[in-house]
Amino acid sequence: MFKKILLPTDGSKGVEKAINCATTVALEFNAKIYVLFAVEAPTLVFEYTNFTQEKVIDSMKQEGKQILEKTLALIKESGVNDVESVMHEGHPGKVILDFAQEQKMDLIVMGTHGRRGLDRMLLGSVTEEVVRLSPVPVLTVRMTPK
Repeated sequence: MFKKILLPTDGSKGVEKAINCATTVALEFNAKIYVLFAVEAPTLVFEYTNFTQEKVIDSMKQEGKQILEKTLALIKESGVNDVESVMHEGHPGKVILDFAQEQKMDLIVMGTHGRRGLDRMLLGSVTEEVVRLSPVPVLTVRMTPK
């Protein structure tokens, strides 16, 4: 039923729950897990700093590489060996939806912070966007820090 599972991650605290769900499904269905990290260019430009957009993106890519390596290690420790990591630039919701469609994913497993009220309005919700627009099933997992 599920042969290709997409696991987007931003390295948030509590993401281990989503990783555990994805690996459980992968082991049950002998599926491959694709771990995706999206690098979104900052929307604010700071004129009075030494940071250029290129430096910020390079830094975010380095952080993303570390997050992907850590996530791959956790997945492999669980017994899933068929796993691949990918990094793309762009708005996370769009990157996730585009990748899922292009690669013909069967399932997306995502963590959710469960924000409400002003936090949700200000920070937005990538998970909500993916749930609303995804043509494939999305399994959401409430992330809680240890």
